[in-house]
Amino acid sequence: MLVTRSKPQVIVVEDNVDLLDDLVFQLDEAGFLVRGATDGIKMDSMLKMKEANIVVLDVNLPFESGFQIAQRLRSNVMLGIIMLTARSELDDKLRGFENGADVYLIKPIDRRELIGCINSLWRRVKPIPQEACWQLDSSMRTLTAPNGKKLSLTSQDIKIIQLLHVRPSEIFSRKQIVQALGIEYISAPDARINMMISRLRQKLLNFDASLAIQTWRNEGYSYVGPELN
Repeated sequence: MLVTRSKPQVIVVEDNVDLLDDLVFQLDEAGFLVRGATDGIKMDSMLKMKEANIVVLDVNLPFESGFQIAQRLRSNVMLGIIMLTARSELDDKLRGFENGADVYLIKPIDRRELIGCINSLWRRVKPIPQEACWQLDSSMRTLTAPNGKKLSLTSQDIKIIQLLHVRPSEIFSRKQIVQALGIEYISAPDARINMMISRLRQKLLNFDASLAIQTWRNEGYSYVGPELN
């Protein structure tokens, strides 16, 4: 299961060490997970060690400008980029947006505005949690629960589950089940089918109470459990 953080990982890239320390302190006080770098090279090293969700970039940096850094970072669509710079000309702003900035802020800035921008951008780039799901593996003949626990099944169990799961809640007759198993219907009395289903139902229920096969008197069976992938 993918677990998302309530606060983003932020890297501030600023070559003015005093300002960098101040920004890191303010953002840390605001509850963000923040690191500081004085240039793009140090930022790259940080990104290799640990991912980031939002980068706050100055423009006038040694070795590589903030515009250049934003341009190469933009390939990661789930990374938010905020440019924080003293360059206030319209052409600079447009260049910032053209190179991938999501937000362009002018120094000096009230920390509340920067914090507000980070929070707003975080709502866009925050990873969407992926719910763990049930996995049915016919080749390994196993059913794996979201918590990783595995149930061993027979090839016969797999065929029955696959048939019933094709259209959940739909009733499948004993004849359809027999055909899915590759058995001649005439050689499979109802009592035998009932026993197979009963054993499978009990096996599933013992593993997890949500894995239910429902019996429909004189009609057949249906699967009413969670979705299986």
